[in-house]
Amino acid sequence: MDNFERLWSNNTRGLSVVPFPDAARNRLLQFRTTNITQVAVPPNKWRHQDDAIECFSRAERGILEMATGTGKTRTALRICELLVCRNDVDTIVVSADGLDLLDQWHFHLLSALPQFSSRFVIQRHYGTHYERDRFMLDPRRRILLASRPALAPALRSIGARNAHRTLLIHDEVHRLGSPANRASLAGLSDNIRFRLGLSATPEREYDQEGTEFVERHVGPVIFQFGLADAIRKGILTPFTYSPIDYDLNEDDRRRLQDVYRRAEARERAGDPMSQEEIWIELARVHKTSMAKLPLFNEFLKHNSDILERCIIFVETKEYGEEVLRIVHRYRHDFHTYYSGEDSETLRRFARGEIQCLITCHRLSEGIDIKSITSVVLFSSARAPLETIQRMGRCLRIDPDNPEKRARVVDFIRNDPNAANGDPTNADSERRAWLLELSAVEPEEPEYGLR
Repeated sequence: MDNFERLWSNNTRGLSVVPFPDAARNRLLQFRTTNITQVAVPPNKWRHQDDAIECFSRAERGILEMATGTGKTRTALRICELLVCRNDVDTIVVSADGLDLLDQWHFHLLSALPQFSSRFVIQRHYGTHYERDRFMLDPRRRILLASRPALAPALRSIGARNAHRTLLIHDEVHRLGSPANRASLAGLSDNIRFRLGLSATPEREYDQEGTEFVERHVGPVIFQFGLADAIRKGILTPFTYSPIDYDLNEDDRRRLQDVYRRAEARERAGDPMSQEEIWIELARVHKTSMAKLPLFNEFLKHNSDILERCIIFVETKEYGEEVLRIVHRYRHDFHTYYSGEDSETLRRFARGEIQCLITCHRLSEGIDIKSITSVVLFSSARAPLETIQRMGRCLRIDPDNPEKRARVVDFIRNDPNAANGDPTNADSERRAWLLELSAVEPEEPEYGLR
């Protein structure tokens, strides 16, 4: 709207708006119909972005909690454009984790710059890009796109006067609360006037200290738009949920006993494991249970089509090799994508040259490939954060597949102790949540009249 108003009032740099000649105007008006009919106007399903921008404009700092695929990046870019247009900011700093996500930000920033009312230069500091020092020499009219480990020196270089005219954006802001980030970034954003956090799930479960740091460094959650909201509005696709029940086998039970023995040995040695450490070790056994593999093979006998445009999430590379052997029985166009592998694999998957990816954590956040139709969750964390991120890979609307309905395959451990609050097993809770969410359908749009 701001861009249109600038055009209408002849305030756009490099463009002149001149009066339309009366003769031409009168000739055009000859074709005007005298019957003005009301036409149906579809509702704006992206209205939540306008609401989010309005919330941030009032608060000036805080977190937008928006489901994957609902336009967090687009909303942030519109906030950048608004603040630049209002002449409130001279400097923008965007920080995130992961080269793929940072590259996506660079692409979107390049597309957004022509809409800015003044010229900005993008400088990057991540991967093979080392432009932070140039930014630090003069941050005015600059956008720094940086990984979080590279962020602290840049924030220190922004003086108090510049800080008041700076916008700091943290994508996937839940990662900001890690111990390393708390140590390196504490207090460095206190003078920055505009602070924006983006995440589908900003709270760090079982990490109150990390969650509190995120709120101090960025601000509280000021806007929420969840998965159910997005499905109802037709922004995300509905999905079918297929839980597969499994029982631990003898090898799994032996590995669980090994965890308890190690904990006892640490206790005797005077270096006890924390309860959280024990839970993590136990959960790792469940996530890599070999009992899931034959059940997955049996499932594929009747549902092999699920491997088309599919991402399979596993806990370890070694476990992924076991899953790979099963997938190979049903199709050949698959690949692994683990930490340190060439991003060309991801690009081939996006182009459709690869139909199925087997991965650990790298695709949980930020990657936008609309053609993905299914995810398989061999590994799921107790906290919903990871599940939401992973499901988000397949819930995006695909313009080339308007009838798309996503599919989520999950493994649920049978456990008689689950009802007693077993902290190592949240599978039954996750099943209930996802069954409820899978029942959500897009609402029929209510058309207005114009």
